Amino acid sequence: MKNVLENDKLTFFIGGIAAATLGVKALKSKCAHKFFVSALASGMKLQDDAKVMYENIKEDAVDLCYEAKLESKKAESAGE
Repeated sequence: MKNVLENDKLTFFIGGIAAATLGVKALKSKCAHKFFVSALASGMKLQDDAKVMYENIKEDAVDLCYEAKLESKKAESAGE
């Protein structure tokens, strides 16, 4: 029995089986389901917020570019 426990590969294999069995049971629990659903919902909200922020930044950049073009045209016409 001592030789079996000293064998690292066998010990890791048995530990992996135990972890997988406990993991499956934990994932099937209502508490875990609730946690993962709320985590996914939070991730989706972050994604939506990032999209809105991107669109706002893009609109601001377009506005700045347009204003810079107008200033450039005013400077050209004033210099002539």
